[in-house]
Amino acid sequence: MQNIKVFVVDKNNNKLLPTHPARARKLLKANKAKVIQVIPFTIQLFRIVGNLVGDFTLGVDDGAKKVGVAIVNSKTNEVVFKGQIELRQDVKRLMKQRREYRRARRSRNLRYRKPRFNNRISSKLAPSIRCRKDSTIRFIKDMSKRISINKVIVEEVKFNHFKYKWGKMFSLVEVGKNYLKESITKLKFIYENTFGYVTKENRLKLGLSKRHSNDAVVIACKEIKPIVTSLEWVIKPKRNKIWENNPTKTCTEKNGFKHYDLVKAKHRTRGTVIGSIRSLKAKAITLRTRFDSDFPVSYSKSSLLQRFNGLIYYW
Repeated sequence: MQNIKVFVVDKNNNKLLPTHPARARKLLKANKAKVIQVIPFTIQLFRIVGNLVGDFTLGVDDGAKKVGVAIVNSKTNEVVFKGQIELRQDVKRLMKQRREYRRARRSRNLRYRKPRFNNRISSKLAPSIRCRKDSTIRFIKDMSKRISINKVIVEEVKFNHFKYKWGKMFSLVEVGKNYLKESITKLKFIYENTFGYVTKENRLKLGLSKRHSNDAVVIACKEIKPIVTSLEWVIKPKRNKIWENNPTKTCTEKNGFKHYDLVKAKHRTRGTVIGSIRSLKAKAITLRTRFDSDFPVSYSKSSLLQRFNGLIYYW
């Protein structure tokens, strides 16, 4: 069993070094700290710590569908967090649907509105690409609340769009890399770039399997062998805008549960199951878990662990 780390902040929300779960339990039992977030597990001390230590590097393996992320202690090469961000793939379809609705509305016999073509910006980043990069920024902002991240290393892509017309997925990564770099530097992190061939060479030297999270670990650790003290996390960005009159959604809350809530349930064959709520059906809840994206469990055998705001974490 891995020694999973617990994130710690002091009374003034200053980020401290992650601690061992046994020490976190002692602090909670002694009433010296409280739990402020279950996933990822974070505690807050009731006192102020003067001597703040800890310097961490975030490795980002940027992609079109998944982004690998890993947070590594710069001195000990200890991986305290690793996982994959599952990017939304429906933005382009929704933008196309909205455009069709808008064009159909303009063709009806309604009041006339003058065209406003001059309001369009020629250098505007595509919404689908911007959404992908914003998901990574949201993760960086959220994790920087509980751990002291000093440097962000991003694997950039160099792709010849004129020569290779088939490189759709690579082009999506490259088009928004300048936007991602500007957003990270605005957050006052040290930005550093690397490339895929360097990551592959170091990953083969360390003997790690091909996975976005492992690539992110290699990006942060480079040639030094890492000490992994983290689960394999899955991060799913939650939509900010909610469709209030969605005809396919019959309810937003049922028996005290809401969509995307993290719950723990007992199952007759799987035992204890932890996952995020996908749908609230009449007789059962369906969960997103590591082994099934639509796993049914009972309402009576489920309990709420955490209600997420912007990002959903599960493993």
